[in-house]
Amino acid sequence: MLKTLAVNIKQEFSCIEDISLRSFFGGFSLNSESVMFAWVDQNDVYLRAHDKYRSMFVELGMQPLDLVFDGSHKLLDYYKASDALRQDRKKLHDIVKMVIEYAKQDLDEKVAKYQSRLKSLPNMTVSLEKLMVSSDITDIETFKEVGYLETFYRIKSKNPKLSINVLFGLYGALHDRHVGTLSSETKEEIELAYQNFLNTKQDLI
Repeated sequence: MLKTLAVNIKQEFSCIEDISLRSFFGGFSLNSESVMFAWVDQNDVYLRAHDKYRSMFVELGMQPLDLVFDGSHKLLDYYKASDALRQDRKKLHDIVKMVIEYAKQDLDEKVAKYQSRLKSLPNMTVSLEKLMVSSDITDIETFKEVGYLETFYRIKSKNPKLSINVLFGLYGALHDRHVGTLSSETKEEIELAYQNFLNTKQDLI
């Protein structure tokens, strides 16, 4: 039965490159180049929605996917392709190609957003990232502009108990190095640089 479903679905969407099926919520995710664009079960195909075209799905009379999982309903942002739409192969394939395009675009945006996140740097923890964000250092580009010395100064003013190791970690983060690889000489230079930074701050007051 499952093999037959896989064969039928792949035939129905033969225009899609690198198509695959994977078990998902009691049915199967339908993927193109590992990007999920639809959910299918034995009878129906539900296409992934997006702000750009969700209203079109509604106008076409497509119903949202309502799954019962662990005894509770989960309304997913996928809409059922009607029988009429599935019979109109050209229209269906055009819509599916649009869905895939936006799904891949969303994935690219998520990847780009993660890569700009402070958490993606060495030595970063979620708590340290939150502390930096609270000090208006919200992404890697801002961190580079502010520098590790000013960053440590800002976050230490919010949390005076911060260890000097956090300063070492910030230095390593900007230089793509794990704090454990920093030599004692480098750490001494970092401490001296921070002391000079504090002296300069004091002179400006």
